Amino acid sequence: MIPGPSEPEPEVLAELSLPILPHYGAAWMSAYKETTEMLQKVFGTKNEVIIVPIPGQLAVEMAAVNLVAKGEEAFVCVNGLFSNSIIEAINAIGGKAVAIQSNLGTGPTLDQVKSALDGAKDLSGKSIFVVQNETSTGAAVNPGEIFRYCKKKGMFTVLDAISAIGGMELKTDEWDVDFSIGYSSKALGGVNGADPVAISKDVWDRALLRKGKIHSTFLDLNSWREAIDVDSSWGHPHPTSMPTSLIMALRKAVSMALEEGLEKRYRRHAQAAKELRGGLEALGLEIFTDPKYYSNTVSVAKVEAAWDLELRNRLVKDYNIMIAGGLGTLKGQVVRVGHMGRSARHENIEMTLAALGSVLKQVR
Repeated sequence: MIPGPSEPEPEVLAELSLPILPHYGAAWMSAYKETTEMLQKVFGTKNEVIIVPIPGQLAVEMAAVNLVAKGEEAFVCVNGLFSNSIIEAINAIGGKAVAIQSNLGTGPTLDQVKSALDGAKDLSGKSIFVVQNETSTGAAVNPGEIFRYCKKKGMFTVLDAISAIGGMELKTDEWDVDFSIGYSSKALGGVNGADPVAISKDVWDRALLRKGKIHSTFLDLNSWREAIDVDSSWGHPHPTSMPTSLIMALRKAVSMALEEGLEKRYRRHAQAAKELRGGLEALGLEIFTDPKYYSNTVSVAKVEAAWDLELRNRLVKDYNIMIAGGLGTLKGQVVRVGHMGRSARHENIEMTLAALGSVLKQVR
C-alpha cells in the first residue's frame, strides 16, 4: 500500500514467465506498436508515444535535456519533493530553473504562474514543468488551465503524470501537454523499468533544431527519431536494447486498464481514496493535504515522530502491509498510503484500515 511500486495483477506477472522476445523483428515490432497505440488512449493523445527503458526520474531528465538549453530559464511549479527534484535536474544540465512555489499539500494556480511569468522577458521556446500528482504530499492538480495559458505564450509544457496515469484523468491533448510522462508500476500496475512518454511534434522539432547541442546520447530525442524512422523497417524502433518482458507486462497492464474502462477505473480509484481518508480520520489521524487538492492515488496523514517508524514497522511485521513514511522536510511527520491499480479496491482499503487501527492502539 505504498505510492509505488504497486502490486501488479497476476495476469501481468504471468507475462514475465513467458519466453523472452528479442528486441527486434516482426513479432516484437507488432507488440511494441500495439502497446504504444493502447498507451495513446490512456494518455488521451494523438501524439507519438515511445517507451524508454528508464525510471520515471530519467524521463523527466529526458524532457529537460531536449528542451532546456544551457543558460536558459525553465519554470517549475514546486509543491513537494518530486517537483523540487525537477529543479535539480534542470540545474544539473546547465539550465536556470525558476521555481513557482506553492505550499506543501496544495498545488500551483494560474495566478501564481501568471505572476511568475510576468517578469520574464521572452517566454517563446521556454519550458514549464508541472507534477500532476505530488506523492510526497498527496496533492493533485489539473494542469489544463496553466498549460493552455503557457502555450499561448509560445512555451513548451511538460507534465509529470508518473503517479497519476492509469488512476486519474489524463488529457494530454486537451490540456496542451507537449511532453507527457507516464509510468509503468504505479496506477497502471505494470513492472518498473519501461517508461511510456507522449511527445508532441513541437518537441520533436525543437530537438532537431538543437541537434548536436543536447548533452546526452541515450536521452537525445534525435537518436530516438532516427531509430523510429530508419530502424523500424527491421523491427527496432528504438536506439537501444529493450527489456521486452517488462514491456510485454506493461502491454498486459494497459490492455486490462482499457478493458476495465478508463472512466470506471478512475471512479474506482476515487472511491478507494475517499474510503481510505474517511477511515484514517475515523482513526484520529488528520489528513495533511488541502481538500481542494486531494489525490486519487495516494493519501497523506499526519503522525507523531515518536511513533511513526514503529507504526510502519509493526504493520509490515504483524500484517505484511507496507505504507510509506514522509520524505524530505516531512520525514517523521506524515505517512503516505498508496491506492493504485490493484491496491485501489475496497478489500485492500478495509484490510489496511483494520491493521492500522490495531497497531495505532499499541504505538500511541
